[in-house]
Amino acid sequence: MELLTEQRQIDVLREKCNHAKHRIWIASPYIGVLKNIRKIIGGRWLLPSVDCRILTDIDLGFIRPDTFDEFIQNQVEIRSLNSIHAKIYIVDDWCLVTSANLTGAAFLGRYEMGFATNEVKEVEATYNRWWSMATRVSALTNRLLKSLVDYQDAHSFKMKFKAQPYVSVRQDKYDAKCEQYREFAQLYVQLTGRNQQMVNDGFTLLQEVDYLFNFLYNGYKGKSSKGQKVTMQRSASQREKIITTYFKKMCNYYVDNPQLWRLGRARKIRRILSPKNINQLEWEEAKEVIKYLHCLRSYPINRTKFLNPKNNSINTIRDCWNKLLHTGDIDWAKIKYVNDSLRNFGLSSIYELIGWYYPDKYPLMNNNSDCGMRFFGYTI
Repeated sequence: MELLTEQRQIDVLREKCNHAKHRIWIASPYIGVLKNIRKIIGGRWLLPSVDCRILTDIDLGFIRPDTFDEFIQNQVEIRSLNSIHAKIYIVDDWCLVTSANLTGAAFLGRYEMGFATNEVKEVEATYNRWWSMATRVSALTNRLLKSLVDYQDAHSFKMKFKAQPYVSVRQDKYDAKCEQYREFAQLYVQLTGRNQQMVNDGFTLLQEVDYLFNFLYNGYKGKSSKGQKVTMQRSASQREKIITTYFKKMCNYYVDNPQLWRLGRARKIRRILSPKNINQLEWEEAKEVIKYLHCLRSYPINRTKFLNPKNNSINTIRDCWNKLLHTGDIDWAKIKYVNDSLRNFGLSSIYELIGWYYPDKYPLMNNNSDCGMRFFGYTI
């Protein structure tokens, strides 16, 4: 057991949260503004693989609306237990029991103290018991008491300690989105065993899932997911049933519409942009890559503008695509570099290019596939 106070308390908690693998469970009667929450616990809680739970008291305590909305939008379960006063932070197999609420005032402006330990069983058991007693919260109905908020979360306290700046929100959200797609793909293969003809034809799992999304958007007579801007509310059993239903419909559709050009397109893009070829990329080859991107085919004016040498030089295109595809794992810094450097080549184009080049590693994410994810009940 370790005593944590002042600067070390926030440093250790943030470090633990930055490396969370499977859970972040928090109990705190007062939960502050989002910008400070991010400084205190980072953004790993955005990942679907990290089980994030918030136990609070919305009747006698509060949770700031911007923080509440961000949690709910990212599938974080929030429960309220009347009169809870404990402050608990369980991260994987480590926990902190402390006097500090999940607010900037507590961690950055007050002298708080807590004990940290790797012996979490008793704390976990208590947390689970309280969690089972609490009520799930899906909307905030109570007005915040200004005097209480000012005391618990205002900036009237001089900031005594520093938190690491939180600069990875885009990275965390990109990772979370990729993980959601992979989570769907794993559920899909568990339920269906895949379309064996597509496997034999050479489709990767992620390519098969993309085929399903495009079938729902364009191929199925009802165009079930087209224009799906709002996430469908589906229980786990409903989601499983509808995946199985549309898998069967997709298999029937595939017999007459195999669309093997998808495999040829991926091979061509990988050949043109391979490490040995990309530094010799010429305009005609760049045009060939661009014509394969669905998002730019949907908006031909952007394709024309992108290919105008006055907007993007071939050297800049080579540099950006090489940095994106061939300098280690793809992260937000590389995506941002490409997005900032190339005109008329936005995030949809970048995500799609990544998916075409790495069809077994990265999902092909565009409007069609996002609509498909929402159709199956995923918040995208």
